[in-house]
Amino acid sequence: MKAGDVVSRPLVAVEPFDFARHAEGLMDDYGLTLLPVVDHGVFCGVVTKADCGTARTGRRAPKVCDVMTQPALTAGLEMDAADLYTAMTLYEVLSVPVLHEGHVLGVLTRRDVLEALSHGDPHLRAGHAAHDG
Repeated sequence: MKAGDVVSRPLVAVEPFDFARHAEGLMDDYGLTLLPVVDHGVFCGVVTKADCGTARTGRRAPKVCDVMTQPALTAGLEMDAADLYTAMTLYEVLSVPVLHEGHVLGVLTRRDVLEALSHGDPHLRAGHAAHDG
């Protein structure tokens, strides 16, 4: 299974000159902890809830470009989902942008990847079913 098979859509992203408060509101609305930052459709970096929280303690009305960072990890469409999960765990990353030719296609969370992988593993499915019922 590849990252491109699991990537979540629709993409929720912000632009560098959006207000950090707007990014934080989108993350709250969609239950996300990270948003890709795009400029004219091209990936620039990421902004996290922690970045936005830090911005509140600093200058007044910061923009996304003031608080965004480069992600520790990104994924390509063809990246193996199991390898991605291992890397996310190793680098303690909860979410990664999925890129194709410099454009963001979506964001994957560790949970997204684990759920996708568990559908192919009868032991994980059985454990999940035991907890559900």
